[in-house]
Amino acid sequence: MKKALWIYSLWVSVLCAIFFFLYGFTGLSIGWMSFIVLAVFFGMGSKLKDVPAAFCSIVAGLIWGQLNFAFLKLETIIGVPSALAMFISITFMTTITMGLHLTVLGSTLFNRLPFIFACVALTFSQNGSNEVGLAFTIIAGLVLATACSLGEGYIFTHFGEQPEVADTVSTSKVDV
Repeated sequence: MKKALWIYSLWVSVLCAIFFFLYGFTGLSIGWMSFIVLAVFFGMGSKLKDVPAAFCSIVAGLIWGQLNFAFLKLETIIGVPSALAMFISITFMTTITMGLHLTVLGSTLFNRLPFIFACVALTFSQNGSNEVGLAFTIIAGLVLATACSLGEGYIFTHFGEQPEVADTVSTSKVDV
């Protein structure tokens, strides 16, 4: 098992190094966001089977990020003080986002709230702009996570057992 973990650690590290070497040719300076995707992917215990749901949730998160930013802009245009506008925006938009993705969309590929929250936050880090660069970087991070996951399956099959991760970590679905 320890041998497999070391090999897997090397695999992920080499992939990250190659990724960031290639990312350097894009001219974008937000490659660090790809690590956010990796953190969410690994933190949720995601596997290769979870990639489609992660992708759909990333797309949803990017859309929600733009909607959140637009709502906040609208509030400031009509004269709501910035601190109050942020409070209203966070409360209103987060309630809608979570409510929809935990209930109506809870059994769909759009139910990975950690990806949605990460993408909303990353949208705000770009002040609601740089949408193409942001989407490219986040999706490229998911491609990187997918490559890591592909290696994970191979490495643990050939060099040791895969560590156990609780199934409940993978999704945001809640039994009510």
